[in-house]
Order: sequence, then structure tokens, then C-alpha cells
Amino acid sequence: MRRHFNACRDEVLDLWRKRVSVEVPAAAKLDSPILTDTLPILYDNIVEAFSVSDRRNNATMATNLANVHGRERANMTEYGPQDLIHELQIFREVLFSIAKRKGVKLSKHEAEVIGHSIEHAMRESVIGYSAVNKEVNETFVMSLSHDLRNPLHIASASAQLIQLKTSDPGLLRLAERIARKIRETDEMIQTLLDAAQLKGKMKLKLHLATFDIMSLVEEVCADFPLVGQAVHVAGENITGQWCRVSMKRVLENLTANARKYGDTSKPITVGVNKVDDRMLLSVHNEGMPIPETEISCLFNMFQRIEDVDVKGWGLGLPFVQNVIESHGGSVVVDSAEGRGTTFTVSVPIDARPYVAS
Repeated sequence: MRRHFNACRDEVLDLWRKRVSVEVPAAAKLDSPILTDTLPILYDNIVEAFSVSDRRNNATMATNLANVHGRERANMTEYGPQDLIHELQIFREVLFSIAKRKGVKLSKHEAEVIGHSIEHAMRESVIGYSAVNKEVNETFVMSLSHDLRNPLHIASASAQLIQLKTSDPGLLRLAERIARKIRETDEMIQTLLDAAQLKGKMKLKLHLATFDIMSLVEEVCADFPLVGQAVHVAGENITGQWCRVSMKRVLENLTANARKYGDTSKPITVGVNKVDDRMLLSVHNEGMPIPETEISCLFNMFQRIEDVDVKGWGLGLPFVQNVIESHGGSVVVDSAEGRGTTFTVSVPIDARPYVAS
């Protein structure tokens, strides 16, 4: 069954794109990298879940795949929640119709896997979509905080002027106290603005260049054997338009996490592949999985895995997500007992149309 469905993937995705472009008005103007988004991974996960021997019983189990699909729809399209649900309904219809056309007979279990996977994907996508809208609303507060800095600067200048104009010890102490409190407030506002940017409320300013992502992977992974960690690099050379500095930090964060949280006696695997017009960069490690209850909040600010003795602020993954979303892409995590943990970055090969100017 897996073999038959794997052979149908391109046909399913092609028919789905055609139908969605016609039936979902918000999708009509989207080009292939953005329209396709995480659907190839969803398809592969459904096929994987067909086997009762595997540890995945539906396509969204132990992964934030559907959640980031909703986030990308909110960030990169004019979709509403109803459009998210509609396109996944079409995906389910296309799966069954292609199977029927090809003479692929689905068992009751396989039909249930498809149905449950799409239902779960709908729910998680809407949750991700709603989270982005909530963040947009919170950005208003961040913008207001930013505007408060102008009167603060005037107040600070006035406090300094008082210090220059008087020799009265009481007034000098008062002016110094005012100046100190203004500085503290300004620092608090700056911290708040930095946190807002890290949470993805504002796209990063990126400096795009043409380079081969495989050369960057090899550069980052070159030092791992020096610290006693084996790394396997697999995939293909893909030249695209991305921000090299930011993508290097993304890869450094993901590989460092793989080493910190994984089984250091087993190698980290870094893969580079192309699907349609998107580049997929994956980092996999063996070891204890991320608890399923923590996957949904893994990219939150200051969020760290419980019961793991690893120091840090919990800012690495929010930064990774911000960089990738600023490229018009998404980050998916898949983690379960027996499968290890895989972070998969998916970005358009040419990110120029999606990067803030």
C-alpha cells in the first residue's frame, strides 16, 4: 500500500493545487512554493501511518506540522479559517479520488487514517492560524510601547537640563533619580521590543544572497567531530536565494540542540532535499523524544523542555522560527519514541518575493 500511495504523491498534489486554485478564492494568486507549503510532508506522514507496525497512528501525531501550516497561511496569504478547512477537505477528497482512479483498494484502517489525519490537521491548522492573529493584536501593544520612547527622551533631556541649571543638592538628587528611572524604563521598553521581534511579530531584515545550502551545512557540521559528535550529511546541492548569516544561525541552533538533547553516542543526521520549489533542511537526532504535551509550545519565548538539565534562555527556537518565517517558510518538529527527533525547515528556493524590503 505504501508503494502504491508513494507513486501517487505527485499526481495527488498536482490535482489538489489545481482544485484549490479554483475553489478557494484566496489561493488563486499564490505561487507553487507558498500554496504547496507543508502538504507534501502531510502526505508522507499519512502514508507512514498506514502501517500498523509504526509508532504513528495519524499524520499529525508527535509533530507541529499542521500548526505551522496554519501559521504560514496567516503570515503569507489572505486566507480565513474557512479557507484552511476547505483546502484540507479538498486534500481528503483528492486522496480518495486518486486512490479510486488508480484502483488502489483502501482498507478500513487506511481510510480511517486519512479521515482522522485530515480532521486533526484542520484543528491544529486553525489553532496555528489563530495564534498568529493573536500575535498581530499584541503587536499593537509593542508599537505603542515604541511610541512611548519619544516622550521619554524629552523627559530625559529635561532631567539633564535641571542638573546643569541648579546647584541645589535636593534638586540634583531629584533630577538624578528621574533620569535613572527614565533609563530603566527605556531599557524595559527595548527588552520588550526585542522580545516581540523574536516571537515573530515582525519579520527580520534579511540580506539575501545566492549560495549553495549544502556548502553551508558542511561548514557548520565540520567542527562537530572535534567535540566528539558524529554527523552524517545527506542530500543534494541546492543553490537558492536566502540570508546566509541567518540561515547559518538557524543550522547552528538546530544542530546544537540535537547534540544537547540527543544521544551523543549516536550520530546527528543533516539532510538537504528539494520538493517542488522548496528546500527542505532536516536535522535529526536519536534519544529521548520531546514530550508530546510540549511540542505545541516549543517555539514560545523562554520555553524549555522540562526535566532536562540543559541551561539556556529558551530563545533559540523562537529565533529559528522567526528567521524561517521571514524567508516565507516554516519549521516542523517530529519527535516520538523509537523515531528520535527531527526538525525540518522548509523555505522557498527563491525567497526574494517573500522577504520584507
